[in-house]
Amino acid sequence: MSRTNKASIMIYEMKPLGVDPGKLTGLSEKLIVSHYENNYGGAMKRLNAIAAELASLDPAIAPVLGAIPMTWMAGSPRSTPAGR
Repeated sequence: MSRTNKASIMIYEMKPLGVDPGKLTGLSEKLIVSHYENNYGGAMKRLNAIAAELASLDPAIAPVLGAIPMTWMAGSPRSTPAGR
């Protein structure tokens, strides 16, 4: 199995905020935009980093990703943790 080309990695991008933060009452527009950019934007950055790391792995030489066995991601009958 060959390694995935970095150009073929799906890049996750932030979607526009679904509401006009200036029209919401109770919270400032600055607070809403700040939380949106920091929390959602940070999650997108981490998701892209994880996607890039997964794409660069060769399952033949990297059977474990952190504490998660790669077989859990393979869709095999034993792909779910015990008790679920």
